[in-house]
Amino acid sequence: MISLLNIMRALADPTRLRIVFLVLRLELSVGELVQILDQSQPRVSRHIRILDESGLLERRKEGSWVFLRPSGLLTNGPLSSLLAEADVSQAKAFQRDLLRLDEVRNARTDMAAHYFAAHAEEWDSLRSLHIADSEVEARLAQVLHSAPLGQVLDVGTGTGRIVELFAADSSRLVAIDSSPEMLRLARAKIANLHPETASKIDIKLGDFNMLPLGDGEFDTVIFHQVLHYAQHPEAVIAEAIRTLAPGGRLVIVDFAAHDLEELRTVHAHARLGFSDDFMRKAFISHGLQMVHQTALEAGELVVKVWMGEKLSALQPRPADNISPKNNLRIVA
Repeated sequence: MISLLNIMRALADPTRLRIVFLVLRLELSVGELVQILDQSQPRVSRHIRILDESGLLERRKEGSWVFLRPSGLLTNGPLSSLLAEADVSQAKAFQRDLLRLDEVRNARTDMAAHYFAAHAEEWDSLRSLHIADSEVEARLAQVLHSAPLGQVLDVGTGTGRIVELFAADSSRLVAIDSSPEMLRLARAKIANLHPETASKIDIKLGDFNMLPLGDGEFDTVIFHQVLHYAQHPEAVIAEAIRTLAPGGRLVIVDFAAHDLEELRTVHAHARLGFSDDFMRKAFISHGLQMVHQTALEAGELVVKVWMGEKLSALQPRPADNISPKNNLRIVA
């Protein structure tokens, strides 16, 4: 049971109240809070522990970093309304906090820019082999917006591009990656989104082989240029389907099967693309009906967009049908 007394005691301290208002604006690491509050790490950690024990904050460990985000107590219900109506703009300490929060946002953006600059040559060599990212993203948006996105899972979010594109149209978006460094890049983008959009986003550290998520949580699951890193892609697809609600959609953007061995040796791809037959069998064997299959051809590599819809227990297995229109394969 939630203790009202513990909540009131936690919020009674000025520093803890400042922490609450900060994490309501942006998910922050312990180190970033130390920087903003200009207090020692042990002192800040003690305040965080009290807020955590009162149920007001949630911790998330990513590698050696710990990130803080507001709990449901702060984002839903009477307490959220009270905090939203509070005018803290005249408090000098909080004015300083907001200036330093902007510094944290800028530092994240700079870090992302340095990372992209360091890897630009490597990524440009890969991009030169296939159709422009903008055309892939346009087709992906066309496919996804054929129905409401609902609760979205972005598997292998990487730099957070899918988050940028689709968070605003989702009711909730969970972005997951196994790399703490990549999640920091994604956070740099999230920090610049509209607060209402950013509040829908949940960043998680996790492995696509064993997603730290419940069964049937999501309406839409997206793999964007991720599956080729999987040693056992069919098992990864099955794990993603587990998280889909009945009627939910799985969308995979990846390369068609190819023989460019350099992608394995230089770019660490575990699989050199996927055949349509592999994807169809992987979908059907795990209760997914293939509803879209699109080829985007330009350059040496063909980019494919596959989409499947999760069957209910009562639906029969589909038979294959092919429509030549718009390079779209439809299985009804």
